[in-house]
Amino acid sequence: MIFVALGGAIGATFRYLIGEYVNNISKTKFPIGILLINLMGAFVLGSIINQSSSNLYLFLATGFCGGFTTYSTFSIEAIQLLQRNQYGWFFTYIILTIIGSILAIFAGQSISP
Repeated sequence: MIFVALGGAIGATFRYLIGEYVNNISKTKFPIGILLINLMGAFVLGSIINQSSSNLYLFLATGFCGGFTTYSTFSIEAIQLLQRNQYGWFFTYIILTIIGSILAIFAGQSISP
């Protein structure tokens, strides 16, 4: 349980810091911060999914990735794009997040021992 809690706390902190940093430097209405976070989280998850150490898996997959990535924020930001009538950004965001995350899982798995 401690591995999940510690990983979750670290993941959530990184999500906040990276998201704020990326959004502050991007100067766009496109939610690039959470997109990048979800892709990075998918890559990390893909790279450790076959790890045999249950404590490492609990810390990284359940804890860190669970706290780092966020589907709920993705959903809110997608709705906000719709509410601002930014349909092109809406569809771009959904497609990049879903397909990009799947590809990031494959990429992470490809470097996994």
